[in-house]
Amino acid sequence: MAPGTRHRARALVSSALDGVLIGAAEAALDHPRRSPVRRRTYLALGAAMLTDGVLGELPTVRAIAAGRPPRPVEPAQQQLAVAAGLVSVGWGFVVTVVDGPLARSLQRRGVARPHLVLGVATGLVTAATTLPMWWRRATLRIREDERTTVEAADLAAWEAELAAVDR
Repeated sequence: MAPGTRHRARALVSSALDGVLIGAAEAALDHPRRSPVRRRTYLALGAAMLTDGVLGELPTVRAIAAGRPPRPVEPAQQQLAVAAGLVSVGWGFVVTVVDGPLARSLQRRGVARPHLVLGVATGLVTAATTLPMWWRRATLRIREDERTTVEAADLAAWEAELAAVDR
């Protein structure tokens, strides 16, 4: 997979995961409090969030395991990741505030699982609003990879020149 494609796919997955986490947390409210289903749902959401965090730090772990210092994260990339997280948390807070009245209104209209409807809507909105930030971060990472590739090629050419002169 091309580096650009990999970064773009990661952006789509991150955005979708943001939506799924927020939406599923809301949808789980249709189950009774302290029910095994609700616990399993929250446990799965926590595991998904932890897995995403570990996968995001995999290059750092690989560098440390290989004995290299980890590459520093550009401030712009870090700001975009924090902004996407804040947007996700913001939608979570919004749905928490309006959850009760909207769920009751949907129940009065005959909706059997109002929290599921709210969860799907919130998840879609969350994914749609975080995608531009993740996409921009992917663009920055693609540019960084291109810059690193050019620098490595220049260094290899320079070393080849030096080796030719030494002969």
